[in-house]
Amino acid sequence: MTFENRLACVIAADGTIARGYLIADCELAGENEYILTWKVPLQGEAKTNFAGTIGSALTEPVEPGLITVSLDEDPNRMRVHTYDATGKPAARPFHIACFRDQ
Repeated sequence: MTFENRLACVIAADGTIARGYLIADCELAGENEYILTWKVPLQGEAKTNFAGTIGSALTEPVEPGLITVSLDEDPNRMRVHTYDATGKPAARPFHIACFRDQ
């Protein structure tokens, strides 16, 4: 199997996967917590860096917001939290890009 250098996804505020590359699942685990599961590990052989932004899933307007990204104990999962512009937890659609090196 070829090593994948990039992963990407767009997630709607309700946790629905709008589109993506090698994204397996997204679970809305709370008001603003999303657990993303990828088809390949983010840890171990891979050294992964992330870029995330609040952005529309399709064509809907988007309120301003903030996003945080962290790894999970499961090497195929990551956690994303979204917030409104004041830092209060809020569901927001977002885009994630993962850049991977060996």
